[in-house]
Amino acid sequence: MIKLLLKYAPDSVVDAVNDISLAELDKRGLIVWADTTPLEPQAENSAFNLASRFTEVTPDNLLEVFMTIAQIYTNYGDCLALRYLMELSAEYFGLIGVESNV
Repeated sequence: MIKLLLKYAPDSVVDAVNDISLAELDKRGLIVWADTTPLEPQAENSAFNLASRFTEVTPDNLLEVFMTIAQIYTNYGDCLALRYLMELSAEYFGLIGVESNV
């Protein structure tokens, strides 16, 4: 459901979600900042298309997630799609907790 919302959301909404996600990843110390050039929009979209197939890491898709992480890192380097999959993996292994606002 969230993937569909983001898929059809205006760019400004997706940018805001990315900013919030990036800030959260940085707060958790999951980002290693380096001096690199940003990806071209088409490359970023290609990387995102690979990563967006996953909403969670499970025992059934664990190997596929790791292979996708390797593919994204090899082809596109450090990008938001890579960070997204890294955070999903960290949640699966219990390295970070998922906050529940109830």
